[in-house]
Amino acid sequence: MKYYWLTILILLVAIDGWAAAPLTIDDAVREALASSPEIHEGEAYRQAAEFATHATRADFLPRISAAYSYQNLAESPYINITGTPVVTNTRDQHHWEIALRQPIFSGFAISARHRLAQLGLSNRTLDLQQARQKVIVQVKQGCFDLLVAEKKLEVSAGSVAALTAHETDVEKFYANGLVPLNDLLKAQVARGDAVLQQHRTQAAVRQARSALCLQLGREFDADLEIAEAIPAIIPLPKLDDQVEGAMANRCEIALIEQAIESKSSEQRVVKSDYYPHVELFGRYQQDGEDVGARTNEYANQHNASVGVQASWDIFTFGKTRSRSAEAAAEQRALEQTLEKIRDDIRLQVVQARLDLDVAQGNIDTARTALNQAKEHWRITDRLYRQQLTTTTEVLDARSYLDRAQSAYHEAQYGYGSALARLEWAMGSSEP
Repeated sequence: MKYYWLTILILLVAIDGWAAAPLTIDDAVREALASSPEIHEGEAYRQAAEFATHATRADFLPRISAAYSYQNLAESPYINITGTPVVTNTRDQHHWEIALRQPIFSGFAISARHRLAQLGLSNRTLDLQQARQKVIVQVKQGCFDLLVAEKKLEVSAGSVAALTAHETDVEKFYANGLVPLNDLLKAQVARGDAVLQQHRTQAAVRQARSALCLQLGREFDADLEIAEAIPAIIPLPKLDDQVEGAMANRCEIALIEQAIESKSSEQRVVKSDYYPHVELFGRYQQDGEDVGARTNEYANQHNASVGVQASWDIFTFGKTRSRSAEAAAEQRALEQTLEKIRDDIRLQVVQARLDLDVAQGNIDTARTALNQAKEHWRITDRLYRQQLTTTTEVLDARSYLDRAQSAYHEAQYGYGSALARLEWAMGSSEP
């Protein structure tokens, strides 16, 4: 029995350790993609568009219908033959009918409507891909925002510890009459300000974690830890190649191109009114005095017919022409929208590339500044302990170090955020 409980304990510890394991950025993206309401909404709309495509495909096929009617006449119908009334039917009349109709020619309207439905399905698929791209870039940026906030919290905690130690040194010097009261007050104010900054960074961490939890589909106050991930500097292709790739991959361009094609199909649907609509029909019917229409002493108890029916709107007072011109004008407007979107995408890729170049350059600059700030703090703190510099110099050195540490972390994770934005600008859908 003791081995049983030992096994249970080991499993609980293992499960607890697994649950508390930090989440990688890639895992966070996959979790968000699996739980995003926006993606589930897009998938539902895509399925609806798929059913709409099936519905328009059915318009090519024959339609089968059935009908039943019953009427009770006040008097039996009759006709006069040489002045003598002759009954032609009963007062109770039941009618059953089954009919089949097959479109033969619709002025190309059926094929145009089917093409519109196909384009609608393609649009919904592209909308879903756009939603995926949006979730990916938002989650990546949310992860980097959380990591930056946590690093800034470490910086503020280190600042509080360093300034608390400095305040202790100043108190000793003041007790021995080596420094004036003003120096002690400066140290106390600086430590208090560092504590306030620590509170602000703690709130920033909670805010960033809550935002990321909601993006992952978790409770806003759930425990969440993102694994440390320093973005690697990667070589980039030429800017022209990136712009060309964005033109081929961005969903916005494909959506507008398909909208233009949709307007062309709409014109075909409208112009179908210029042609006759022809369909083949067949019908079988039964008429009688009982519910099953099996008894009829006055006429055919059953009959069947086949035929062709054509309908044609000869004149509609310019309605068809106006609707066609409306669709053509909207198509021209979309063509101009397409050019504007292409320009916007080019600018987005250029801006994202410049942001990435700036972020990459900031890393080296921030690293150099951080090393200098660390050395400056070390020297200044040692000099003060030997009473060879002032409290003001110590506080300034610590302030420089805090800013340099924060800037270095912002530069490191800022490169990851800039890279995520560049991938989005190029139309990437990969996590």
